[in-house]
Amino acid sequence: MQLSRHVGHGSDVGRVRPLNEDYHRVWQFPLRDGQLTLLAVADGMGGAAAGEVASKLAMEVLDESFSRYVEALNDGRPIVGIESLTEKAIRLANRRVYAAAIKHEVQRGMGTTLTLVAIRQETAYLGHVGDSRAYLIREGKIYQLTKDHSWVEEQLEKGLISEEEAQGHEWRNLITRALGTRPQVTPDLVEIKVKSHDIFVIATDGLHGLVPPEEILEEIQRTKDHQSSVEYLIARANERGGPDNITLVIAEVP
Repeated sequence: MQLSRHVGHGSDVGRVRPLNEDYHRVWQFPLRDGQLTLLAVADGMGGAAAGEVASKLAMEVLDESFSRYVEALNDGRPIVGIESLTEKAIRLANRRVYAAAIKHEVQRGMGTTLTLVAIRQETAYLGHVGDSRAYLIREGKIYQLTKDHSWVEEQLEKGLISEEEAQGHEWRNLITRALGTRPQVTPDLVEIKVKSHDIFVIATDGLHGLVPPEEILEEIQRTKDHQSSVEYLIARANERGGPDNITLVIAEVP
């Protein structure tokens, strides 16, 4: 499934943070029967550049895991399914970040969110930990595919705070699940049957915390040029203060 002309992506440090601790990647692996496309964003945390280390480590593990999968698949060797691969890769990334945090004192307590979408043939596989988000745009509507692993989201689900209170809450950036902060992690996994012209949007909270999904949908429908949409939406987040790093990936299924 050739996506190269249908992808936009970008990242910006924002207006406040001294370093960009987000990482994102777009991979397109050639297969005998088509192509495997992998989209991912990671929002590192930990201070003293440790967050940048954590998010980069997560991307390195994805690269290793999916590259080995593609090599085995093309060689005709028995392998696991992509959903199992996605879960294993996320768990391995967690162990890699956790081990690095223990080994290096300056990186103690570092962690990262990770949200990825792997697309092969007519199916997308989503893996998610943290408060970055994945959306699906289909037939003129936008749907949030992920659930924020955050304190505010938990309070919303319990009915203890309102949507309005959540928007400006002092603990809105407190996440309850991340890669690398504990020895084990349980990712959320979702399988989606894709349709032609489906659009996947993946963003860190520096974007989705300032630009609501309705505005993302409006801009993507307005331009039809996904790289232009990425640049416009990142600029909008910066215009609204840019308090965090901002990362966005938009990919359309032909």
